[in-house]
Amino acid sequence: MNKSPKYWVACSGGVDSVVLLHLMHEQKKNVGILHCNFHLREESSNEDEAFVRKLAEELGVPIRVREFNTTQYGIDNRMNTQLAARELRYVWFEEVIQEENGIVLLAHHYDDQLETFFLQLRRGGKVKGLSGMPLFKDGYLRPILNNTKEELVALAKKHNWKWQEDVTNSSNDYTRNWYRNEVLPWLKKTDFPLEEVVPLMHSFQQLLAYLRTLETPSVVRIEDWLAFPIWYKDYILSEQGMGEFAESEINRLAKAEKGKFIGNKVTKVWNEGETFVFVKEDSIGTMSQLEIATHSIGDVHFNSTDLFLDAAKVEGELSTRKWRAGDYFQPLGMIGEKSMGKFLRDRKVPAHQKEKVLVLISAKGFIVGVFGFGVGDRFKVDSNTKEVICARLVEA
Repeated sequence: MNKSPKYWVACSGGVDSVVLLHLMHEQKKNVGILHCNFHLREESSNEDEAFVRKLAEELGVPIRVREFNTTQYGIDNRMNTQLAARELRYVWFEEVIQEENGIVLLAHHYDDQLETFFLQLRRGGKVKGLSGMPLFKDGYLRPILNNTKEELVALAKKHNWKWQEDVTNSSNDYTRNWYRNEVLPWLKKTDFPLEEVVPLMHSFQQLLAYLRTLETPSVVRIEDWLAFPIWYKDYILSEQGMGEFAESEINRLAKAEKGKFIGNKVTKVWNEGETFVFVKEDSIGTMSQLEIATHSIGDVHFNSTDLFLDAAKVEGELSTRKWRAGDYFQPLGMIGEKSMGKFLRDRKVPAHQKEKVLVLISAKGFIVGVFGFGVGDRFKVDSNTKEVICARLVEA
């Protein structure tokens, strides 16, 4: 029987997570501690670990500690230290959530929410970014999200709850710290209406919740796209894996010629004349494996998927590849050759599907057939054919 705690507090030893842990313990919740030692602050990191271990012992709650070589991980994955630490801890937390059906409690508070909003605003945040951190989502719970840092410190002092001070919090080397230590205090002094920020974020959360009830389109009429409000365009781009693109870039694509696209390693959006088509790169697929078999004419079962050639007209080994610009092909029933680009265009193959078209190549480099469209006229099966080569694509 699994006796693991239902709730796991991600406790660094700082005042926020210490207060959250004490509050959960006082409510007699089935709680444990998750502590990450990132080894980023020399001996201070080990002191934080020792403090949290002692706290767990005093409260009589289970504790798990995970140590990370954060600096090396950042180097290996080409990311800064903050991102590396974030990724490492959340991978671990996901294990707890997924494998144990646990709930991970994060000690984010009201001030963190304000900082997040301005950070996202600076980065050009869209609806998802400006909605901030939710109270609960996907196994993560933030119980003190509405409490200010000042309230948490006052509560800790009132109950004499000890905590560890992270000296890096006073440094402005990190952008978040700069907002915390400089920008937000300055805004308060200038009577900026900070109290309106979090309600605004809640509005974005409601908008985001509504958008998530809608099916993310993969095909959009260009006329409709241009009429969509900016926040809906941004949401579509985010859901399609193109969140780094501004909606204005897609608007410009609408004015480009048919067949143009914009994209990244995840998704491409194609201008198909009257529509935009979003295509996931993994849907293009990997090169299929070519399977060749030779049959007597009487044993062949013809179909529209495979390519069937007169074996007497084919010399050497056959191979397959994606078609290329500059390729020529003699379609069935045609005297001369036609460029593959024109061949596919005449058959009204959408630009985003042209990437998938594979051709069958002879040993001499001739295109003898196009999968999905048939064989070349020079290699067709006719009344004199005795043996037939069947070329078939199977998943690699």
